[in-house]
Amino acid sequence: MRLFYALMILVLLPGMGAAQIQINNWQALLQYADEHAPASQLAKLQPLVARQDVNIAASGLYPRVNAFGTGDYYPLIPSLVVPAEIIKGPPGTYTAVKFGLPYVFTAGAEVSIPVVNLEKWAQLSRAKAQYSQAEWGSKASLENFHIQLVQAYYQSLVTKEVLKLNDENVQTANELMQIMDARNKQGVLNPADYNRTKNLQLDVQSTGINYSKTLQQSNNNIASLLDMGKDSVQLSEVIDDFSWPLLTSEGDAAARPGWQEADMKVYVAQKALSESKNSALPKLVLNGRYTYNMQSKFEAGSDNVEFNSANVGLRLDFPLFQGNYYRSTQYKSALVLRQAKLEQERTRATLTQQQKDWFDQYAAAFAKHTVLDQKVKTASDNLRIARLNVKEGLMEFDEFNNIFMEYNKAKMEYIQNLADGILYYLLSTQKF
Repeated sequence: MRLFYALMILVLLPGMGAAQIQINNWQALLQYADEHAPASQLAKLQPLVARQDVNIAASGLYPRVNAFGTGDYYPLIPSLVVPAEIIKGPPGTYTAVKFGLPYVFTAGAEVSIPVVNLEKWAQLSRAKAQYSQAEWGSKASLENFHIQLVQAYYQSLVTKEVLKLNDENVQTANELMQIMDARNKQGVLNPADYNRTKNLQLDVQSTGINYSKTLQQSNNNIASLLDMGKDSVQLSEVIDDFSWPLLTSEGDAAARPGWQEADMKVYVAQKALSESKNSALPKLVLNGRYTYNMQSKFEAGSDNVEFNSANVGLRLDFPLFQGNYYRSTQYKSALVLRQAKLEQERTRATLTQQQKDWFDQYAAAFAKHTVLDQKVKTASDNLRIARLNVKEGLMEFDEFNNIFMEYNKAKMEYIQNLADGILYYLLSTQKF
C-alpha cells in the first residue's frame, strides 16, 4: 500500500502547483496579458526609462555644487628666486623664497551655473522628444503584441470548433458502422464497403486526435506568449454568431501608434541634428569657489598657517578645433535624420497596406458568409437525407461518403470564414 501511495505521488507531482487560467473572451485575454505578460511589462518600461533621460538632460542646466577636500605632502617645497631687497637683504643680490609648508590641507566648495549653453538646451529638447517617441513606441509594441495574441486566440477557437465538428462526425461514423454491421451479419453487404466504413470510422477518430493535439498546441502558443510557466490556458468562448456589420473603408493607419512613433523618430533626429550644430557654439558659465587652506610642518613648537580664499568669475569656452569631431557629428546626425525619414515612409506604407489587407480580408469574408451559410444548410440537409437513406438501404457507401465529405468541407469553410470575419473586423475597427 505504501508503494502504491508513493507511485501516486510521483505521478501527480509534476502537475502540482500548476493552474488553469480560464479566458472568456479576447478582451479578458488582453487584460490578463497587460497585467502579467513580460512583453507588456517591457513595453510599459520604455517611457519610464526615457523620462529619466529627460531628468538627466535637465540636470545639465541646473547649478552644480561640489564640496572637496585635499591633502598633500611636498617633499620639496616650491620656491622662487627673488631680489633680496624684498626681505630687507643686501641690494643687488638674490635669495630663494619658499612658498608654504610641507603638509597642505584644503577644504571648500565650488558652484558652477550655466549662463549660456545652447547645446544643453538642445540636449533637453531632444530628450523630451525621445520621451514622446518612447511613449508611442510603448503603445506600438503593445499593439503588435495584442494583435499577435488576438490572432492566436481566434485560431485556437477555430480549432476548438473543428474539434466539436469532429465529435459530431464520430457519432455519424458510429451510426453508419452499426448499420453496416447489421447488413454484414445479414450477408447483404459487400465486404469491401464494410471495410471502407470501418476505415472511415477510424479516420474520424484519428482526425479527432490530431485536432486535439492542434488545439493543445494553439493553447500552448497563447500560454507561451503570456509566459505562464507551468500554468495553462482554457478558452471558454464559442464562435457561434456574428452580426456581420458593413465596413465601407479601411481603418485610419495614421491613428495607429506605429505611425506616430515613426513621426517622432524623425522629430528626434531633427533635434539631434540641431544639438550637433549647437555643440560648436560658445558656452558661458558663472563659477564660484571658496577654499579653506591649512598648512603645517607637524613639528614641535611650529605653528600652523590657516587662511581662506574665494573667487567668483565668468568662464567663456569657445570651441575652435577638436579634430574632425564637430563635422563628423553633424554629418552623422544628418544621416540619421535621412534614415529616420526613409523608415517613416516604409512604416507608413506598411501600416497603410496592413489596414487595406485587413479591410479586403473582411470584405471577402463578408461576401462569402451568405454563400457558405447556404452551402452548409444544403450540405446538412443532404447529410440528413443520406443518413435516412442508408438506414433504409437506399444508398451505397460511396454516395454517402461523398455527401459526408462535402458536409465536412462546407462546415469547416464556414467556421474558418466566420472566425476570419470576426478577427478582421476587430483588426479594422478596434484600437489595440
